[in-house]
Amino acid sequence: MDGPERPELLPDCEVPARYRQPDELIADCLINLADPSLPDNRRISTLDACDIRGGADLAAATFMVKTPGPWHEDLQRIARASRVNVDRPRFTHGDHILGLCYVAGTKGLPPGMRHRAADDLVSGFRDNVGYAEARHLLAKNGWDWLADAVREGWAVWTAQVFARDETAPLKTRMAVGLALAEHEIPGGYVPEAVAQLVAHPGGASNDRLAIAVAVARRDPKAGLDLLCRVASDPLVQAGHRMQAIELLDESYPAKAQEMRALQTRLPSGREARDRQREAVERAKREEAARRERETPEAVTERLDAEIEELLDSLRVRDSDDDFGGRLDNHLAETDWEGVAQDIVDIFDPVCDEDIDASIRLLATLTRIRYGDEREAAADEFLPDGPDAGVVPRLTQEELETYAKERAEHSWTTWRELVEKHGWDDDRIGEVERQADEITRHVDELVLQKASDHLRSLEQHLTWELWPAFIEAAEEREYATALRHLATARFLADEAERAEVLWKDATVKSYSFDPLSMSWPREFWLVLEEWRHGTAGR
Repeated sequence: MDGPERPELLPDCEVPARYRQPDELIADCLINLADPSLPDNRRISTLDACDIRGGADLAAATFMVKTPGPWHEDLQRIARASRVNVDRPRFTHGDHILGLCYVAGTKGLPPGMRHRAADDLVSGFRDNVGYAEARHLLAKNGWDWLADAVREGWAVWTAQVFARDETAPLKTRMAVGLALAEHEIPGGYVPEAVAQLVAHPGGASNDRLAIAVAVARRDPKAGLDLLCRVASDPLVQAGHRMQAIELLDESYPAKAQEMRALQTRLPSGREARDRQREAVERAKREEAARRERETPEAVTERLDAEIEELLDSLRVRDSDDDFGGRLDNHLAETDWEGVAQDIVDIFDPVCDEDIDASIRLLATLTRIRYGDEREAAADEFLPDGPDAGVVPRLTQEELETYAKERAEHSWTTWRELVEKHGWDDDRIGEVERQADEITRHVDELVLQKASDHLRSLEQHLTWELWPAFIEAAEEREYATALRHLATARFLADEAERAEVLWKDATVKSYSFDPLSMSWPREFWLVLEEWRHGTAGR
């Protein structure tokens, strides 16, 4: 019987199933690292190679060095000689998962090491996806090691998952179930898988009895129900039923007497087997009907639904959210806290790291959905980088240049008006009033420019950049989508700088010395007198 279907993706690991194996170079490195017959310098160089490659390659080598087993001290010695720091790994959790797949699936490694990696895979995912992956990586009929592992005190959870697996060989499941029955579990707990094996109609009669007896010897109370199941099942041989009743007699004589009386009412073994055979055939017909209902169209619809759900998760922005309107109001009110919150609401969502993972998952699901069998490189969808040229920019130097230009323009306009209409009676007072007026006007213009820059960033993200990102994702142009995403994050960084400029503009005065300009002699003398008077005051 085929094992569970291999998952296309594993949680926290974005690598598709067909890529979850080491390349030839790393496979040789892992095998050589574990081979004690090779010279130390060669094994050290293989560990160094994995360290240089990093990621899953380093994760696989690190697991091999640290995992318990007869190889542990030898590999620890190699690690110390290589000076590779396996105690402070430089890889992600996803790399660790992929590294476990490398070790479990590399056939030249010691079987016990592969078994340890498979156990870690199963234990890391309580929803059985790790078990499905491990079943694919190890030989389908090579799981009898689990019984010994349980007796040694490890792989207990993996053994329970395996014992429940109806696609696994029943004889091996029974052996593993017996090991679980013998395993000391606090509180008299009996794993569900053990109870299922005792009641399994296809199990050998002596195996079912042995499991029930093992539990009863360890904990009579926990074994009561299991012994009753054996004693009351007509598929169990009569002699084995009587052995179960005799064991019941030791702790529960009343229950044993009840089971003895039941024996005369049980159907014959042949009749019970005929009923069981009919039930199995009926289950097979129902399974065949279920598979017929699982048509390619149904699979396609499910993939389409998953793709659409991912696209919906990317639509984190909505033009109807009116972020721009709130930002306008807070800028007009010079509300520092309000503007700061607006910046967070508008720009922070595009920096969510889950967006990158969603795009890569979309790419994988798209290949599955549309049958694209291209051998994609791991970095196929890496963008070239942000398109910084499309992002509005503004610097402090540009603001100061703008303030100088507007001040010069205002002073020039004033000079032309004086030349046309003449001076007031108090020339110094007129210059004083003009200087104050121009300073206020320039400050307002600079603040307006800083505010407009923030508005332009919000509008560029809301109306241009993010719609282009969503459109690229919908059109399955994932490299383009990631480039738009990188640009959006560059824009978010610019928004942080723009907020600082705006805050400075709300409190800073851009004073300007009109004597830095060229003036006719008459104006120059008046301005000189005004400046000396101002300095004196």
